[in-house]
Amino acid sequence: MYIAPIFKIASAYAQALNGLIPCPDGTMADPSIGCVTTPAGVANSNTSLSEIILSVASIALTTVIVVATAFLIYGGIRYATAVGDEEKLQKSKRLIVWSVIGLAIAVTARLLIGGVGSLLS
Repeated sequence: MYIAPIFKIASAYAQALNGLIPCPDGTMADPSIGCVTTPAGVANSNTSLSEIILSVASIALTTVIVVATAFLIYGGIRYATAVGDEEKLQKSKRLIVWSVIGLAIAVTARLLIGGVGSLLS
């Protein structure tokens, strides 16, 4: 009856002598590091290549959306400060139009990536 607990204690003691400490999940860890768990959303050895690619694409598209929005705001400011200069107005209009087109493409791609990610999960 008491052999199993004694064996566990002896096993833990032997592993402690080897410099390892037992973790709650049943693994052993170096005492200088301690028992650590991988936070959610961090790639580890169990993460598939498709999940990594989808994460990188999602981050890249989010960055593109932020940049396109910044250019849209910048184009609006340039348009407002053109003060009747026809050349500045035309450049500002082009900047606004291309920012809106880029923003539409990036948002659409981001939605598609999200849909593909949910299908693969």
